[in-house]
Amino acid sequence: MAAIAGLVVVGVLALLIMESSAVDEAYYASHAETMRSIDTARSDVITVYEGASAAFQEGRFTPVTMSTALSRLDDTLLALQSPADPADVETVSSPEIDALASALVDFRTEVERYTARQNALAQALRRLQEESPEVVKELRRFDLRLQSQNAFTLAIDVIEFATGQSAADAESLQTRIETLRSDREIDSRAPGLLDDFASAAETVLTEHDNARAALENLSVDEMDGVLATLSATLQSANQRTVNRAERSRILLAICALVLLGGTGYAMWRLQTSYQELNESNAELEKSNDSLEERVASRTEELKAAYDEISESQVQLVQAEKMSSLGELVAGISHEINTPLYYLSNNTTVVQDRMEAVSEFCTIAETMIAAVQSKQSVKDAVFKGLTDMQKMFRDGLREDVDEAKDLMQDSLDGLDDLMELAQSLKDFSRLDRAKHGQLNVNDGLEKTLLITKNKLKYNVTVHKHFGEVPKINCSPSQINQVFLNLITNAADAITESGEIVIHTWSEDDKVCVSIADTGCGIPEEILAKVRDPFFTTKEVGKGTGLGLSIVDRIVSAHNGELRIESERDKGTIITVVLPIGELGTGTDAENDSDIDVSDIDDLSVGTG
Repeated sequence: MAAIAGLVVVGVLALLIMESSAVDEAYYASHAETMRSIDTARSDVITVYEGASAAFQEGRFTPVTMSTALSRLDDTLLALQSPADPADVETVSSPEIDALASALVDFRTEVERYTARQNALAQALRRLQEESPEVVKELRRFDLRLQSQNAFTLAIDVIEFATGQSAADAESLQTRIETLRSDREIDSRAPGLLDDFASAAETVLTEHDNARAALENLSVDEMDGVLATLSATLQSANQRTVNRAERSRILLAICALVLLGGTGYAMWRLQTSYQELNESNAELEKSNDSLEERVASRTEELKAAYDEISESQVQLVQAEKMSSLGELVAGISHEINTPLYYLSNNTTVVQDRMEAVSEFCTIAETMIAAVQSKQSVKDAVFKGLTDMQKMFRDGLREDVDEAKDLMQDSLDGLDDLMELAQSLKDFSRLDRAKHGQLNVNDGLEKTLLITKNKLKYNVTVHKHFGEVPKINCSPSQINQVFLNLITNAADAITESGEIVIHTWSEDDKVCVSIADTGCGIPEEILAKVRDPFFTTKEVGKGTGLGLSIVDRIVSAHNGELRIESERDKGTIITVVLPIGELGTGTDAENDSDIDVSDIDDLSVGTG
């Protein structure tokens, strides 16, 4: 029984809720739209009549606004016959819609009849306006000046009569047409000349009477009355719906109060049970106190373990940074070993070639000694020249030339070593000079030299350096920015690709753009790449600090770091630095402890 009573209560509440929610914002909006449609229809009826009256008074074709207004009337009728909201069907009865449809059909019929008559009048006026100048001209050509003047004034009077500009009556105008048509002098000189002109004038008079009669039959009272009745019916139905919803809301409030009272009684009954539960809970709390002490002790142990893990993580980050530095040093070592290998080989070859030169010198010394001891000079010279000739045939000259070339190669290798050593020297004192001047082109050249071994296997570098002024900055930190970005661009290129570097100046800034054709940065993580410790590299290949450090250094120099990237197409990173002094902040100086080990920490594949 309780279940059945509950179902009945729920059913009643659901019914009341449905009836009370029937009149919501959507209902009011629908009703307002319907009323606006009816008001618009009444306005359209007036628009049609006013357009018809204006066309008749001015003797012109019916305006487009009449057709537009009739179309809107059709749309209004269709909307009332098939409302968008099915609930609207209850507010309008079928007889009222049928009355509106019948009145609209009659109204449209009268409008179409008037339109036909008015357009025929306008066509006749146009024809008269076209015929009259020719007739007047021909009458003058036949020297019928009086008749020409009569025809001209007749045409003017007929046109003014049709357009409401003259008080003349149709009967007098018809008499004048007959008089002009029966003029014997015209018949004798130009027979048939006035036929089309007279016919056009008579048509104007006839169609003017027809259009006036059609306009008089075009009454808006019936349409307006039907629309007014429909509007009143809708208003009454709307009021009934609103009243029914209000009654449902009142009943719903009463039911809610009854339910609230029942709920209060149930709460009182539950309170008794809660008192018993509280007694049991008091005993449980005593047990929980000792448990909380154990939990607190365990929490302290976990916190200590977490701190230890955090410290280990810091040590791991530091170890990874040192590993990255070791990778760079290994590449530089390779760059040093290559010219040293050339120097060793060249020295060995030169040493071998010097034996022939030494032998040549021995022969020359023998010849000189023979001459000085007054021995047979001829024999000594002959023998010496013969030995020299043999040595030349054996390639002495080629050996000497080869030795010269090898020495030049050795000198070039030494120049490369000196340049690399100078670049390493510059980077070794990265953080000693806090302020100074730097030409970004020079900084980029030194950075490319240091990273040459990392780039030469699968990366082609294109340099487009413009004429740029020196900037006031911390050279060590700006060089570190270049090193981080170029190394990271190389990491983003998996097989082969290009790195394009542009430099230029604009206003009081110097811009450096480093673009690569690597893997690119996915759009969904592009906003996170500057965050510390954010990385997409494999485990052990980056800490996620590189780009964060770059952004920090550039910001400390009052510069701007722009990142543009598209997946699988590449990345463009632009560094914009002011030419003037550093900002007042201390970040530029505080970053002096950032070392080159961060070059492999750039957290994204800057492709």
